Amino acid sequence: MNERNILLDDPEDPVKKDTKNFFQVDFLKTFMIAFVIIDHAFGYTMIGGIGFELWERMAIPVFLIIMGFNMGNSFAKKGDVSLKELYSWNYFKTKLWRFVFPYFIFYIVSTTIGFILYGANFPDTFSENWFLEYVVYQKSLLEGPGNWFIPIVFQSILVLPLIYKLFSKLPKTTLILCFIIEICMHLFLFFYMGELVTIDDWLRELYFRYIILLYLSAIGMGFWFSRDHDLFSRKNLFAWMLFPISLIYMIAWDFFGFRLAIDGSGIVRGDYNYLTFIYSAFIILIILKIIPQNPKNKISKIFTTIGRSTFHIYLVQDIFYIVLYINFISIWTAPGFSGIVNILGIAADDILTTVGLLILNWIVCISCGVIWWYVEKRFRIFVLNRKN
Repeated sequence: MNERNILLDDPEDPVKKDTKNFFQVDFLKTFMIAFVIIDHAFGYTMIGGIGFELWERMAIPVFLIIMGFNMGNSFAKKGDVSLKELYSWNYFKTKLWRFVFPYFIFYIVSTTIGFILYGANFPDTFSENWFLEYVVYQKSLLEGPGNWFIPIVFQSILVLPLIYKLFSKLPKTTLILCFIIEICMHLFLFFYMGELVTIDDWLRELYFRYIILLYLSAIGMGFWFSRDHDLFSRKNLFAWMLFPISLIYMIAWDFFGFRLAIDGSGIVRGDYNYLTFIYSAFIILIILKIIPQNPKNKISKIFTTIGRSTFHIYLVQDIFYIVLYINFISIWTAPGFSGIVNILGIAADDILTTVGLLILNWIVCISCGVIWWYVEKRFRIFVLNRKN
């Protein structure tokens, strides 16, 4: 197999055509990136208690499960290979093209914008924890909403081959272990951090949110479904059994302010956790069941294009929103503001204006992300063809 084919051997790769691709995944990713854009459009507005946990806030959990699902299918094509072969240089080259290269472009652009917006004050964004934040966790200097997810993606490059190898040998044990590790991480934060009272408390715990171990159950379920994603399979009976518990928890969490806590300290931290991942996992199984795997129509091509450019769209919206947050901060933080962050700086909150502004946000972020993805795809093909 030549270098070009090796580098294009990725389930999310934009140039490889593979009849085993799952259109349902692109379908899900299209809606999830739209939900991410909605979520970050609310900016400083409080949105709890209106059911967003049940649809809009499921975006990141779905992306995490899909991460495991895609890599499980990708690694399965290699057959029974050693861990060393899974961690091959060709694997890392693929990931460098897929994630590191666009992030490098994003980092340059966002840092340049930071200097333009902040001028001489921009270096002040460095804190006493700069090495942990900007070297270990690879946060960008101009940190936009959702920037925390990028270190999770990078860490996944390192840990997913190991998880897959464990799954290939002991699937049930590995899935249970993923849940146990995540639960232990939450318990560690419960005992170590305790109740989050001050802003400094929240910021200190935020560092732990950059660790992929807090999301292992979602990734583990993705690997599990890559082996059998039939909604009615006996192997997926656990999802049926746990789904009602997850649903009840999320309704109580969002609508009634319920927190699984002792003396104000959460046993389960945040709304991205093993109790909410089950809900998203069950939704994914439903979509995989009811949506065809390889539809042949023009509309499906739209979903496929957007679905495969979601990482680029994610990076675009990160820059898009931080620029708007900075430029129109007086509007978004004004007393009584309940609209959405938008490119026009409009503070209106009536339903028609809100929907129109949201559509505009979608158009800007999605179109710029898709164009970036397409240009990068052509560049990638050009480079690989020259090498051959």
